[in-house]
Amino acid sequence: LQELEEKIEKMKAKKQQVEARKKEKERKERTRRLIQVGAIFEKYFEIQSEEEAEKIAKALQSYVGKNKNKILNHDVIVKEKKKAAAEVAVSEE
Repeated sequence: LQELEEKIEKMKAKKQQVEARKKEKERKERTRRLIQVGAIFEKYFEIQSEEEAEKIAKALQSYVGKNKNKILNHDVIVKEKKKAAAEVAVSEE
C-alpha cells in the first residue's frame, strides 16, 4: 500500500511538471505572437508610443469589428487575382 501511495505521489508530481511545461509553452507562444502583432502594427502605422498605438487601435476597433471577414477575404481575393494574372502573362509568352 505504501508503494502504491509513493507511485501516486510521483505520478502527481510528474503531471504537475507536464502541466507547468505546457503552460510555459503557451505563455511563450502568446508572448511571441504579441511581439509579432505589435511589430506589424508599429510598421504599418508608424507608431511611436503605446499611447499612439492605443488611440489608433481604438479608432480602428469598430471598423475592423464590423468588417474583419471582408478585410481578410479581400486579401485572399487580391492574391488570387494577382496569381491568375501572372499565370496568364506566362502563358502568353
